[in-house]
Amino acid sequence: MIEIKVKAGHAHKQRDDAVVLPLLDNRKLTQSGTALQQETGKTLPSFLKKHDCTGEFGKSRTLYDVAGTFTQRVLLLGAGEEKKLTLHKLRILAATVARKLDSGGARDISLFLSELHVRNASLFDKVQAITEGVLLGLYRFDKYQQNKDKTNRRLRSVTIMVTSRRDLKQAESAVTRAQAIALGTNFARDLANEPGNVCTPEYLGRQAAALSHPQLHVTVMDKHEIQTAGLNALLAVNQGSAKEPRFIVLEYQGGTEGDAAVALVGKGLTFDAGGISIKPGHLMEEMKFDMCGSAAVLGIFKAATEMDLSINLLGVIPSTENLLGASAYKPGDIIRGYKKDISIEIQNTDAEGRIILSDALAYAAERNPAEIIDFATLTGACVIALGAQASGLMGTDEKLKKRLKESGDETYDRVWELPMYEEYQEQIKSDIADIRNIGGREAGTITAACFLSRFVGDIPWAHLDIAGTAWNMKGTDLSAKGATGAGVRLVLNYLINKVNRPK
Repeated sequence: MIEIKVKAGHAHKQRDDAVVLPLLDNRKLTQSGTALQQETGKTLPSFLKKHDCTGEFGKSRTLYDVAGTFTQRVLLLGAGEEKKLTLHKLRILAATVARKLDSGGARDISLFLSELHVRNASLFDKVQAITEGVLLGLYRFDKYQQNKDKTNRRLRSVTIMVTSRRDLKQAESAVTRAQAIALGTNFARDLANEPGNVCTPEYLGRQAAALSHPQLHVTVMDKHEIQTAGLNALLAVNQGSAKEPRFIVLEYQGGTEGDAAVALVGKGLTFDAGGISIKPGHLMEEMKFDMCGSAAVLGIFKAATEMDLSINLLGVIPSTENLLGASAYKPGDIIRGYKKDISIEIQNTDAEGRIILSDALAYAAERNPAEIIDFATLTGACVIALGAQASGLMGTDEKLKKRLKESGDETYDRVWELPMYEEYQEQIKSDIADIRNIGGREAGTITAACFLSRFVGDIPWAHLDIAGTAWNMKGTDLSAKGATGAGVRLVLNYLINKVNRPK
């Protein structure tokens, strides 16, 4: 991982390959830019007058070998109107300039972005956002590309500059937190970006088992153990695959002994062809991403253990493929899963995520957690409703949903709540079983959540449908093409806030 440092100092004294100075709307320099201007005579004013460099957000211009400085480059990075700046825009600026200088041959750079004013944001918040932007923005998944860029002139270190030495300790703490969050997010991206012939249920289990912390215990059940445990819904979906399923349980005791854990449940479909209700062939290769819910859970555990988060966590991941085989489960089948008092009619084998999650949610609820949050690329209907801009949020607990919304706003890993009126439950009633696994074309995202709600009992529960946000084949401001790590930063922020909230 690239080295992130913090330092107090003046722009004209830095010896890095590049010094990055923010430029506000209408060519307005910030504190460090003004100081550099005084040290270098009329270089900056002259440059700004002669070039179309207005401070427009995200646009940049580079000056080389500026007299009076020790750096090769002074890069003026447009920050737009200061009153419109947000922490997310700060992340974008950091990601944008890191990618530009990484591809441009700079090895070591200094960023003076923390002096920008962001309403209601502390220095800690700004340094965390800048660090996240750099580490998330530089992420790439190119391990299978033989002709990938092999240049040795890649970005090696980023120094985040602060105005006073008194700020160093606070800034260093922010960097540490951001590094853990980015590590977890990029770990989730790595898992999701792996092809289906590599990231099998067995592989996912090995990755979970490899997580290491003195307070973390991981159990990976094989098919025989899954049968013994009575996780029959998971086994039903697995029937069409030659690959054995796995049921992964993670227990992290970072908080007070005896405190109920926060349960995190993630859908782990390592490849989903739809089963007998086969999907259209177009873009089916993207169905390797159907395990992004499980990737989010593992990414959160990776980050939480890295930062020694003072909370108890329970992770539950059901993992299988959903393929067409001689033994594949069929439309019309009736199954009973881990929660044996609910019979399920299968009307569409491509609505399999909710089937395996029924086992995982019932298993988690039986352990009496404080609350349950599940992550799933569950419905195409959510993609139609919300696109790639927000994950769907549903659940049974108003306080939990409210705080997840707040964390979504803080991280820009946003959510939007959909209603779960009692009337929607009517759509999943079955004529021959207790419930059916689809509720018709109307309100598909909501009726899927209604199905899941039958398996959590009275435990406070929130469901995150990340079908539209978990991957993006165009790329985003903070991620390359492919998996985004949706849900990781959102729920880590929620957990950190929970830890820091007065008892």
